[in-house]
Amino acid sequence: MAVIALSAVSAQQVTEFRQPGDVIRFEIKFDGPDAAKIKRIILALNKPNGETPKDQVGFDTSFGSNGWTGEVSPLTFRVELTVPTNVATGDYVLSVIAQAENGRTQYVSGDQFKLPPFHVRNAKTFIPPTITVTERH
Repeated sequence: MAVIALSAVSAQQVTEFRQPGDVIRFEIKFDGPDAAKIKRIILALNKPNGETPKDQVGFDTSFGSNGWTGEVSPLTFRVELTVPTNVATGDYVLSVIAQAENGRTQYVSGDQFKLPPFHVRNAKTFIPPTITVTERH
């Protein structure tokens, strides 16, 4: 069984809000008998309930790394995520998908490792306007 150690490279405080364009840097380390079998990883930040605020209809509730990332040193990976412009305001939890030689597994903050949620605040809004549709003759 592999053990994962993960830490946000930048200091994370509960009162800190991330905004679109901010870069969040991670270092992920694996430990255990099969840790060396992990060849690449991908990260995602997801809103646990998937709901968007009423003034952010259609905004995304997850975002992640741009493809798979390989090791920077044995058992160690470094990944950067950029908060996109179309992400909804709210709390996001980190997931790590690890691809081994033969198989894959997923780690979720709060389950396999501890990392506080990332608080995202996006000032952009979209409230769908009303619509009127009539048949033309």
